[in-house]
Amino acid sequence: MKKKIVFVIYKKPEIMEEDTKYILLQSGGKSIAYNDNDCFVNGLKKSKEEGDNRNSKQTAEDLKKRFYAEFFRTHYKNLVILTAAGTSLDNGDGKGKTRDELWNFCENEINAFKEEIAGIENKDFFSGKDIEGLLSYIILYGKIAEAKKKTTIDELKKKLEEKIKNACDLQLDKSVPSPHKTFLDKITARKPSDPRVQLFTTNYDTLFEQAANEGGFIVIDGFSFTHPREFSGSYFDYDIVHREKTRIKQEESFVSKVLQLYKLHGSLNWERVSDARIIQKEKTDSPLIIYPASEKYESSYEQPYFEMMSRFQQVLRKEETLLIVIGFGFQDKHIQNVIIEAVAQNPGFHLVIVNYNGNEKIETMHLEQFFECVEKMEVKRKVTILFDTFSEFTKNYPENKTYIKRDNNDTIQP
Repeated sequence: MKKKIVFVIYKKPEIMEEDTKYILLQSGGKSIAYNDNDCFVNGLKKSKEEGDNRNSKQTAEDLKKRFYAEFFRTHYKNLVILTAAGTSLDNGDGKGKTRDELWNFCENEINAFKEEIAGIENKDFFSGKDIEGLLSYIILYGKIAEAKKKTTIDELKKKLEEKIKNACDLQLDKSVPSPHKTFLDKITARKPSDPRVQLFTTNYDTLFEQAANEGGFIVIDGFSFTHPREFSGSYFDYDIVHREKTRIKQEESFVSKVLQLYKLHGSLNWERVSDARIIQKEKTDSPLIIYPASEKYESSYEQPYFEMMSRFQQVLRKEETLLIVIGFGFQDKHIQNVIIEAVAQNPGFHLVIVNYNGNEKIETMHLEQFFECVEKMEVKRKVTILFDTFSEFTKNYPENKTYIKRDNNDTIQP
């Protein structure tokens, strides 16, 4: 029988070395960490059993996997996912680009602004390879420039946006097992009586849609079932049922492998054909997307983005809600603030942040609002932070074949 994993704190935590890497944090001072010599649980050094040949990192990773196996089998009525660029990086040869890679990919288009805007290369966003900062500056500059200069700036901005769009036009890598498809398989394995999983993403790409098509999923995405597919927020209220079974038992009538998909910043296959009409197309030269600039906050109050954000805020206010955030940098304030509100005000809410970077440990940058004390690595109530890639998180996320009554004391024994 597999041992139960329980967090217990019963003595003063030991002083850990500065190079200690935290890979799991949970409220109440619960943690898993390691350095070159030791593994720590809740700040306590974990003693080695005889015959255990694992190094400290392997021990910590195994403990984290045991945590996954129990925590993610606990039942939450509402399962909500928020994904961003980090999930697109796990797509084999067809992966998305990091911020630096995107800047380098657009280097020729970016350098063209040097001739039109004096001193732009001396700005912090230029040295920091911050495309959002660059576009925000260009937009403001264009608003005060003379007419001729403004026309040139707008043309250069359009070329840069086209290059950004091309960088996000990704195809699902079918040469390797897709973490996108596996992830959909696992998160939709829920009780028929539970609400549908709601997947929100800031990505423009269609990797999740492609994975859904490969896996035989039905995606409710706010577009009609007619051709051409036309957007209306009311379609999010639709569901799919077996007509013959509707008179037997309500939960048995719901079709499996159905999820709701909300694209908070638009999609490469959306096109606005008029002020009131948005359609979905396989290919379009004018995709309806919010480019990375300060104006995205303003754009989020327009349709269809406002519908998506409203739904996101509504579900985070519901009882028994688990939000899993993957590959999101918490730099979009309009999204970040909704999550902060849920942590502070919804007693039935739990937040899991899957935090990945190149430093092999949880980084607190942009996550300070979810900590009680950053120096002590203590997170707020109902917050869990994990260090993992999207593909590793997906691999270790348990197959949800049984449903366990949630017990907030189920964590890790040192």
